Amino acid sequence: MISNDVLARWDPGAGALTPRDRRRFTVVGLVGLVLAGVGLLVWYSGALVPRFHAFPHGHQADIQDDGPDRPGTLLVHERRIVVNDGLLPVTITGAAGHGPSLVLDSVAAEDGRSLPWVVGTGERLTVVVRYAVTDCETAAETIGLRLRAERWWGTAEADVPFDEAEGEFVGMTGPVTSACEDAQYTARYWERARR
Repeated sequence: MISNDVLARWDPGAGALTPRDRRRFTVVGLVGLVLAGVGLLVWYSGALVPRFHAFPHGHQADIQDDGPDRPGTLLVHERRIVVNDGLLPVTITGAAGHGPSLVLDSVAAEDGRSLPWVVGTGERLTVVVRYAVTDCETAAETIGLRLRAERWWGTAEADVPFDEAEGEFVGMTGPVTSACEDAQYTARYWERARR
């Protein structure tokens, strides 16, 4: 076996990177950093997937009369302010809602504009989300909102989460709980009135 001292005397640069290899690794590292930076910028700008957040702006409940043989459908009308967080304007072409025991009926701009809605960078759009509560016991506190937007490359969809700084429903009863309590109170009132 040959000692390390002997190997070092034969080739003092053994195991070290050549200047050419150092340049290659430097270039690859810089290219990787630039690509990561561009990827973050594209994501932050909302170029691929639109970026939204929302905060609540009031709600009311309504019981739709389904006829004398069936109990009414409990409808919630919730106002939300949707904000475009991206660096590019967004053209919204559709909306969908999801949540346990909640069925979306409609989403409309409060100012009466019809689809498509164009929302600029940082702009706010107040929408009225109307949905039915099918079961008060298992229903979510509010319906999740998902918007469909047209992009230069096609269509993209994005959820619209509530702004954490604003809180989901800080200091107030949520729309579904409020609607269900009102419906129960109204049912008890009419039951007493019939006696």
